[in-house]
Amino acid sequence: MSQSFLELARRGGLLFDGAMGSLLYERGVYLTNCFEAVNVAQPELVKQIHSEYLQAGARVLTTNTFGANRIRLARHGLEDKVVELNAAGARLALDAAGGRAFVAGSIGPSGLRLEDVVGARGGEVEAALVEQMEALVHAGVDVLCLETFYLMPELELAVRLARGLTDKPIVALATFQPDATMSGGLLPEQVARRLVEAGADVVGANCGGGPDLLFQVTTPMVAVGVPVLAQANAGRPEVIEGRAIYVANPEYFGVFARRLLKAGVRVVGGCCGTSPEHTRRMAGATRMFAADASLAAQGRRIEVVEGEVQPRAEPALAARSDFGARLAAGEFVTSVELNPPMGFDLTKRIEAARALKAAGVTTINIADGPRASLRMGNLAMAVEVARATGLEPLLHVCCRDRNFLGLQAHLLGAHVLGLHNLVVITGDPPKMGPYPDATAVYDVDSVGLLNTITGYNYGVDPAGKPMPSPTRFVKLTGAEPAALDYDRELRRLEMKRDAGAEAVMTQPVYDARVAERFLDDVRSLGLPILLGVVPLASYRNAVFIHNNVPGMRVPESVLERMRVADEAGQGQAEGVRIAREALAAFRDRVQGAYVMPPFDRHGLALQVLEGFIQPRTVGAEVPP
Repeated sequence: MSQSFLELARRGGLLFDGAMGSLLYERGVYLTNCFEAVNVAQPELVKQIHSEYLQAGARVLTTNTFGANRIRLARHGLEDKVVELNAAGARLALDAAGGRAFVAGSIGPSGLRLEDVVGARGGEVEAALVEQMEALVHAGVDVLCLETFYLMPELELAVRLARGLTDKPIVALATFQPDATMSGGLLPEQVARRLVEAGADVVGANCGGGPDLLFQVTTPMVAVGVPVLAQANAGRPEVIEGRAIYVANPEYFGVFARRLLKAGVRVVGGCCGTSPEHTRRMAGATRMFAADASLAAQGRRIEVVEGEVQPRAEPALAARSDFGARLAAGEFVTSVELNPPMGFDLTKRIEAARALKAAGVTTINIADGPRASLRMGNLAMAVEVARATGLEPLLHVCCRDRNFLGLQAHLLGAHVLGLHNLVVITGDPPKMGPYPDATAVYDVDSVGLLNTITGYNYGVDPAGKPMPSPTRFVKLTGAEPAALDYDRELRRLEMKRDAGAEAVMTQPVYDARVAERFLDDVRSLGLPILLGVVPLASYRNAVFIHNNVPGMRVPESVLERMRVADEAGQGQAEGVRIAREALAAFRDRVQGAYVMPPFDRHGLALQVLEGFIQPRTVGAEVPP
């Protein structure tokens, strides 16, 4: 591993594995057995589970040693096997990791009551914890993970003992009650602060409940300022045919992980009832949110596993494409959205592109499976439009439908075909379209993909390897001025800027107050803004957009204007008038217009843009 555990934990997106005990049970180890003894009795089974988690994307494997302290082992008559079982557990995890993942030595509580822990048996508890910690440290684990502690005094004791024993990172995980407090009524932030004071490097919670409870108790811990880890159970177990079955499905865990990471929790994983499939779904989320080491914003430093590659300079924006040259020159640019057909005939699209070019429109942009619908691939349409018209289309690239390898192949192919202008978006989930059962990939989101593309422009791939030559991509991204979570939208836009975005295309804005606020708030980012406008086709069209399109809200005043105009048979003309008013109001504050004509009516786009189209002033030709 090229970076330390704590560096990656602070950076965000580090993924722990999931359950061990419930998988051993599913594979034939009875509940009455000592699960830790399986390290010696069936080592190949334990190692196989570790390997499955590694293949699923886990970057921290947890040893099968949760109950391998003297007090718990005594229940099975194995109290003299502490060192043997912990050493075996560490060895199996380390062998499975093979240097590709960190190994966390799992240490659970004694299982004694509070009055015993703080009373007559306190010395016994301390000795048992130290004995297990020493065994795991000597066996070579990378991290000590103190997990599933219900009693705060015992967890604090364990952290202090570990801190005095080793300088290895210490993870301290509390288990909370259904009311989101720890035993004794402690709130999550109180727990986190006390654990940090005791010496923990990473704090958090595991077990005790499903994703909703873990979200509730870990997100307040973020305020403490150290990395936070959340490991939820797969819901609450239901007894089905005599077996405890956890019913929170893997897909939900992928959503859960994204929610946690967006909320500032840096490290995620699974607990009881989770499986490698849960881990695989969470791995997609962690890849999306992990800061890309190959393109850290500060200095664009390139991190690689072996050695270091110095990036070349990114080609100047004006040298990458005609559109890039216009942006660099500060011209007012215009783009009209023409989407691929559902069939095979591009004749109407090419005719529309020719008409738009003849009218002076800068370019067209082509969506990638808009609204999660089935259409011709936009790469094919872009190539044909460019060949037939000489335009350089803006190619939307959506993270939904291709895995990370497929996305990279798609991008490099586009570059070879001369398509250098990209609009990078995360994409609508399939459930919004006519194929809700299609699998959403989301190996990365728009921020992660922008980082990757910026790396290409520096001549370095995501693995840190030099490319034959830098690419010349122009990178645009999207924004929703009317987003429901507006603060998050601004944070995300800042992340996109830091990842290399060079211009922003907004969703349509019908409320002048919303547009004003957005333009004020993003001014400091220094990015050119292309204001999105949609000429409403009718009152019905306006109502549909308001109710069904995320990020688009049509004010009541505009709806009323469209209703009255529709009754007079002037709905379409009124829609064009409203769009022109929006563009005119902010013409001096934006560097372009992004027109999305309804139902592919490009003539409406020309009506909106009449008087706004700026002749070409950039004289230099763009290199081939």
